[in-house]
Amino acid sequence: MIRTFTQCEIQFNHSGPFYHIYTSPLENEIIFRNIEEYIIITNLIAIAITQSNCRILVYAIMSNHLHFILEGTETDCLLFFELLKNSLNRYLKRHGRPYIVEQMTPGKTEITNLKQLRDEIAYVIRNPFVVREDVNPLAYPWCTGYLYFNPFLDTGGISVSKLKTRELRAFTSSRLVTNVDSSILVKDGCANPASFVDYKRAMLFFDNARQFVMNMYKNVEAQVEVAKRYGEVPHLNDEEMFSLSLKICREMFKVNYPRDLDYMKQKQLAVILKNDYGGSNAQVARCTSLSVSEVNAMFPLAARNKR
Repeated sequence: MIRTFTQCEIQFNHSGPFYHIYTSPLENEIIFRNIEEYIIITNLIAIAITQSNCRILVYAIMSNHLHFILEGTETDCLLFFELLKNSLNRYLKRHGRPYIVEQMTPGKTEITNLKQLRDEIAYVIRNPFVVREDVNPLAYPWCTGYLYFNPFLDTGGISVSKLKTRELRAFTSSRLVTNVDSSILVKDGCANPASFVDYKRAMLFFDNARQFVMNMYKNVEAQVEVAKRYGEVPHLNDEEMFSLSLKICREMFKVNYPRDLDYMKQKQLAVILKNDYGGSNAQVARCTSLSVSEVNAMFPLAARNKR
């Protein structure tokens, strides 16, 4: 049987290479401490990408780490990060924090197929959501989730070339202003991501808006797989954890629900949800039909840390 490739697969096969470039969360440092610094890093990203030979498809700025999905050669993608890192270092040095950037060593993962690209995009967009319970991943201003399939997207702003000298220095966070691409649009001192992120290209790798959203919220196993790849806890919500619990019950234990398991198998399920998927003690209890006290007895360290 001859396989027919979808338009997304054809697009992927004629594109790339793609890389997920990221930094690991700093354990004892906050890099971006307030809105002003989130604006500064956004501006520096805009400048660095327009000075490089690669494209940003997706990014997420967290308080202590960064994620980028880039299209370009490995050399160009790493060069983009070095440009960004150097400009950020100059800013932090002026503000008495020169030691932070030294800790920001980039990791890289090559993306080799369409499924992986979709999964990595979803992971980056969900990253603020899984870390902060007050975040809507499709509205968080320091991540590009809101750019895609958005008929109300604000693509406006004034060209950076029209900024006055003082405004341009504030925008670049530098007194030496050179090589700032006029295609960058600025609103209220912040680069508009719609002007420097190739969000329209990113959309080509999804069949439609529904598939994009489903990838964000329903592809739980892929989210777990990507999180483990980067040594991070998946941070699944109750609905996602319960969905996994039902799947494990059906596939591993051949029953429909956790309540159908005997006590020892409920405990076995609890270990899987705890160790493989990072569930909290209370979450594990809710998804196994065990009591919280029983789960706390199984995982006493987690119970003590919660107090």
